[in-house]
Amino acid sequence: MQEATFSVAIVRDIVQYVVAQGAEANAFYRAADIDPAGLEDPDRQVVGEVLQRLWREAVVQTGDRDLGLHIGEAFDLVAIGIVGYVMLNCKTYRQVLEKLCQYTQLFSRGVTLHYQVADSWVYCDCDIVGGFKNYLLDEPRHPIESTFAALFTATQQLTGHQLDTQAVWFQHPCPAEVSEHKRIFQTKVQFSQPANRIILSAHCLDWSVRSANPNLLSVFEAHANGMVIAQNQPQSYSQKVMAAIAQAVQAEVPTIEATARTLMTSVRQLQRELQTENTTYQQLLDETRKELAFQSLKNPETSIHDVAFLLGFSEPSAFHRAFKRWTGQTPRSYRLGHCNQDK
Repeated sequence: MQEATFSVAIVRDIVQYVVAQGAEANAFYRAADIDPAGLEDPDRQVVGEVLQRLWREAVVQTGDRDLGLHIGEAFDLVAIGIVGYVMLNCKTYRQVLEKLCQYTQLFSRGVTLHYQVADSWVYCDCDIVGGFKNYLLDEPRHPIESTFAALFTATQQLTGHQLDTQAVWFQHPCPAEVSEHKRIFQTKVQFSQPANRIILSAHCLDWSVRSANPNLLSVFEAHANGMVIAQNQPQSYSQKVMAAIAQAVQAEVPTIEATARTLMTSVRQLQRELQTENTTYQQLLDETRKELAFQSLKNPETSIHDVAFLLGFSEPSAFHRAFKRWTGQTPRSYRLGHCNQDK
């Protein structure tokens, strides 16, 4: 089953907060079964299973029963990457909400944000997406509370104003203690409601954004739109696995465990996804090495011995056998035939 994905920027934001509370970073990564090398690209997406483990371990590490609220309260707009930069350069708060709703998918495919105006009130909803595997359907409290607290914090950063709200609704049940909810939201907070919703006064929409810059907004929006297009390009799970393998093949063969860590998922989940596409990790590994061999052999400056080494073969004879199995040719014959075609 397809699984909701989320920006690595969210992972980094949670990790930074927990470490700032005194947790040891490497111990936290190990406990949450996360490879920190996978966090280097802020535009990368991870499956919800990663965030589910992370939230659970973060609560354990901090002992904070209101962790989501406190991470949201400490929120910095740059934590959500390009979407944050778009928001910083909007002209009004209405435009902030419009762009936030438009680009939500760049940092979360597990929720959608939308708002409507009626009777001088704005109803801003955060809907958990169903129809596929989404950890938020089972454990929504900390992520959703963090999202709403972050919106309050971001509003203050952007406009200098505290949101004028009538109520804040959550779909999850009321926790044992709600004093922090009341302190942060400064309004009526209700639980077990039909929607995750902030009800705010419509006059807030006219607030000016202090950092507004229409020229920068157009630049950041162009980048955001490009990311949306790229993200919506259909890509099979097999293609993602092959890309991870290709990046990792450097004189050694990446194990399924290493590739799962790179994709920030479990071996079991990786195998399940590949099974739905009627393939296996070993088949994709074989196919990736074959394609890389083709590319490398087209470069006459790279010796066949070096190609074998770079692709992780223990010795040239093992590479020769594999290549013969793939093509019915030896690497040398393939190279000579390719060179003749280029003449």
